[in-house]
Amino acid sequence: MTVDRSTTALVVDSTADLPEELLDDPNLTMVPLTVLFGEEAYLDWVELRPEQFYERLTASSVLPTSSQPPPGVWGELYRRLREQYRWVYSVHLSSEFSGTCETARAAAAEIDGVTVVDSRLATGGIALLVDRMMARIDRGVSKREFDSYIEYFHAHKTFLFVPTTLEYLQRGGRIGRASYLVGTLLNIRPVLMIEDGVADVFRKTRGVSQALQTMRNGLLERTSPGSDVYANLSHGVNLPLMERLHDLLLEITDRRIHLRPPSIVGSVIGLYCGPGALGLGFIEE
Repeated sequence: MTVDRSTTALVVDSTADLPEELLDDPNLTMVPLTVLFGEEAYLDWVELRPEQFYERLTASSVLPTSSQPPPGVWGELYRRLREQYRWVYSVHLSSEFSGTCETARAAAAEIDGVTVVDSRLATGGIALLVDRMMARIDRGVSKREFDSYIEYFHAHKTFLFVPTTLEYLQRGGRIGRASYLVGTLLNIRPVLMIEDGVADVFRKTRGVSQALQTMRNGLLERTSPGSDVYANLSHGVNLPLMERLHDLLLEITDRRIHLRPPSIVGSVIGLYCGPGALGLGFIEE
């Protein structure tokens, strides 16, 4: 059978930070994680929007935390979707960052037809994967082709991001292989990447302009002239910075750049990258 809208549903957790056109897609279900400010609990994207979150984050003296959905949520959702669809693909935040993926995988092990995908990414990187999966569901492809594309995406995607500070990654314990940058000169603006599911250093730059140029150059280094490149931008409520990178990408003429709808970095990932962060995900197809 063909993977298409009649046979296949997608599930994501809220760390995918999907743009509205994906979030509203009838073949997709988003399950929110929970953000906790002390004893106050909010469902990510449902009860706490990014703008509200960053305002509270900058005013809070205590770093908020997050928790994943209860295990039973996944099994109940998968069974309900399997009543309507032949296949369910459940795409999640890197298992290096959260136990959400493993919890979903344990629930899926008891239900035929459910595939759990460890994105090895976060925020806009997941959104880009979901966008490319949905494009194939829209046009209809064989299940073998669909599964092969997911593997291709894992092997060929790039996700770069620039936090305004390393403080939140360090305090949240998600700084990964970029830990050696902590305490370096204040004017260093590192461009980080998510590689093998963890944060790593792509380049060390000085100043915002050089960081943006480095992200653009990263796309050129990792794609081929004349190719089709699908890309998306994500930002921690920092539209002016995102627009600067958007304009730089539009200047590229020797590749066909297909910019997908941008993502706003939500509360759970915002815990770690902090306000104002900027991300660029891309893949050559």
